[in-house]
Amino acid sequence: MVKNRRFLNLRNFQVFEAVARYKSIAEAATELGVTQSAISHQLRNLAERTGEDLIERRGRAIHLTEVGSRLAASLESAFDIIEQQVTSLEGNRRVIRVGVYSSFATGWLIPRMAPFHAAYPDLDLRLIMLYDPHETSNRIADVFITSEPVEIGYSAKRLFGEQLVPVCAAGSIDDFSSPMRLISAEATTNLMGRAWEAFAHLNDLEISSIRSGAWLCCSHYILALEMVQARMGAALLPDFLVARQIADGTLHRLPGAALPTGLSYEIHVPVERRQDPAISQFSAWLQQIAAEENSVN
Repeated sequence: MVKNRRFLNLRNFQVFEAVARYKSIAEAATELGVTQSAISHQLRNLAERTGEDLIERRGRAIHLTEVGSRLAASLESAFDIIEQQVTSLEGNRRVIRVGVYSSFATGWLIPRMAPFHAAYPDLDLRLIMLYDPHETSNRIADVFITSEPVEIGYSAKRLFGEQLVPVCAAGSIDDFSSPMRLISAEATTNLMGRAWEAFAHLNDLEISSIRSGAWLCCSHYILALEMVQARMGAALLPDFLVARQIADGTLHRLPGAALPTGLSYEIHVPVERRQDPAISQFSAWLQQIAAEENSVN
């Protein structure tokens, strides 16, 4: 007989199992990385689907009905089996899904991963590219390296602040003595060129004297870097993203003080997983490397 699980909503069951385990919507929401209203919505869907009352509210306390208790016991057993099977497939290796911006991954994290893997050969880092703004949820990643505000249910540790430096292709220009095409890593009309204007103000420059023609715009630092390398103009980019290219001579660092953006890169970890050995090791390593490099700079 061919089984049909088309209408089996596993998210409903995952939510109910967490609520049944904690006897708390708030704690279930924290574990699953969603809002309490989302938890309530999933519970209503499951109750409608089964046609049974699964929980009872007595004041602020949550109690399972008889049907709810039977379902919770079955789900706990089923999820335990799934977890054991996944663990056996992973063998002895520990896995951390790391949500990270593409610019931070290519410019900072990936170049430093080899010594981490050498120190922790049984721990796999699986990089998940984030967009800005992004959803912070354990459905996406186990930890996040982000500049977004910390979400409820997560703790944050600062790595370092973001600062932008002006760069152009090597051999194209040496300084701001003549106007050039400027690349803005903001495609929104009311934001384009804002960073360059702030840089000009910081360094006592007139934006009209250094910019030639219309803004060249894109939505991400990675795209701006590609445009610079294509010799399309100069861009303000995070110092960590262009450090290697400046060192090997493919990019030229234009004069002027770096521009602090006011943003910080942080590692965000679910509160309930702060003591997880693998996550603790990864988080401590990130903070150590960032601190060592910041002390040198």
